[in-house]
Amino acid sequence: MSSFTLKLIALLSMLYDHVAYVYPPVLLLPELFPNISAELFEGLFHASHYIGRIAAPIFLWSVAQGYRHTKNWRRYALRLLVFACLAEWPYHLLFGNHGNIIFTQLTGLLTLRLIDWGNERRPRLGYLLAALAVILSWTLSPFEGGGRYILFILAFYLTEQWPTEKKALLWLFLYPASRWRLLYLHLTEGFRLSMFLLNGLGPLLGVGLTLLYNGKKGTDRRGLKYLWYAFYPAHLLILGLIQHYTQLFAI
Repeated sequence: MSSFTLKLIALLSMLYDHVAYVYPPVLLLPELFPNISAELFEGLFHASHYIGRIAAPIFLWSVAQGYRHTKNWRRYALRLLVFACLAEWPYHLLFGNHGNIIFTQLTGLLTLRLIDWGNERRPRLGYLLAALAVILSWTLSPFEGGGRYILFILAFYLTEQWPTEKKALLWLFLYPASRWRLLYLHLTEGFRLSMFLLNGLGPLLGVGLTLLYNGKKGTDRRGLKYLWYAFYPAHLLILGLIQHYTQLFAI
């Protein structure tokens, strides 16, 4: 599976997730199929959420790949910063909070650079600095995913040469362990198996797709490089405006 294919899957997954946030497509089922059973509807409703969980791991993986293959990391960082700023108001308009995921990607990119910078000056210093960056991001970062997503970017970067089976075992432990508090709440406060599996294992679908990467770029058109960036603020703005005016006219 090429990087183009993976990014396209992530883009479509993200679009579905955000459209479902404004108006869950699965809620159309009772109108389209009036005789659908409540059990089947509930099952499809929960299953549909897994589609949106695919995107984030692939976008984080793409940062590790981008840093490894970029010819100019500063230009790459600047591009992320510009589109993160462009996406911030639409992100707030749609979700009501700040810190969109492109800021997280930028922080992850800078952490990868910190590894190389530190190791060039003293053996293993870069890894120590990266660990410190993850800890600080985990506690202080206002961006989506925070230190957990930074850790995932590091994991994608540092394990690229590992055998697929070894990567799979790492992620089967790493992702649930990183969300232990949320999973603990699902276990202790009104246990629901569907939510436990969705939050504990759902994003592993995206991780699994990255394990199918074949090392090829796929379609290589210059304009497509900016499609991945421009689509993010554009679709947030459109959905945010739809949500805003729908609520406005409903009052």
